Amino acid sequence: MSWVDYAFTPARRLPRGAPHLIGIVLFDQFSLLQAAEVADVFEKANRLDAGRSERRYKTVFLSTNGEQVTSSLRIAVLTQRLPDQSALQLGFRALFIAGGDGAAQAVDDSRLLSWLIDASAAVDTVCAIGEGGAILDAARAHRPAAPHCTPAASAVQTALETVRHDLGADIARDVATQLSWTSLPKPISVALDNHEPTRQKIRDSAQWIARNCDKRISITTAAQQAGMSERSYLRHFRAEMGIKPSEHLRRTRVQLASALLAQSDLPVDKIARRCGLTSGECLARLFRQIVQISPTEYRSRVRREPA
Repeated sequence: MSWVDYAFTPARRLPRGAPHLIGIVLFDQFSLLQAAEVADVFEKANRLDAGRSERRYKTVFLSTNGEQVTSSLRIAVLTQRLPDQSALQLGFRALFIAGGDGAAQAVDDSRLLSWLIDASAAVDTVCAIGEGGAILDAARAHRPAAPHCTPAASAVQTALETVRHDLGADIARDVATQLSWTSLPKPISVALDNHEPTRQKIRDSAQWIARNCDKRISITTAAQQAGMSERSYLRHFRAEMGIKPSEHLRRTRVQLASALLAQSDLPVDKIARRCGLTSGECLARLFRQIVQISPTEYRSRVRREPA
């Protein structure tokens, strides 16, 4: 496995036992799934590194006003107010700017843009998630030496590179193997080859499935979206992604459900419907198959963990 060669600034020294803070900047109509994918990298790193070192990541959701922010799935997420520069320098390892439809409006948030200009000088890593790139562009927050996202380096890859730098290649590789195909191109950190249109179609289709996992999706619909016959689509999807489209959809729904269970108090039945499933029973069955525990037990475990 190879890694994108970034020029990372060494992580600032923190008080003994203090966590590395990972900030994810949110706004109304942000993409919860995309933000959860990034947070999942650091959560998995914490689990895999438990007991090996004193480093630990803590994900913090931020917004301009520090109030509840509503995602595109109509889920309210409680955030903290954007920290000042001194607070950023003391503990934030990286900042990620959420993607989603709301980015089009967030580019007009002058307080956010001004803060990002200061943040880009105070934090080692500032990276956009999807449509969040428009916000960074508007703020002129890009720095030549900083590892901002490119088509070859998604926000998830930047998160993985941060883990590799802090905890070592072994932990980063283990995290990568646990990530779903929703968030990680194949192979890791290798640029997409625009000269291979079929492979690109499949990758685009995998992302389309992830974005629409809250809806009913059939193989026929997915194949049509990719502009391929069903037989060809199934063959190429499995060859490129290593799993069937149906399994990719299942894993994506579990990932979305995990985020909703952790970040909201919605009942399991309602979460199931927001993940494209018909009932809480269907979600519980799917959760046990993939995560080996029930949704309610997952929620309980996540909330028992120290902040």
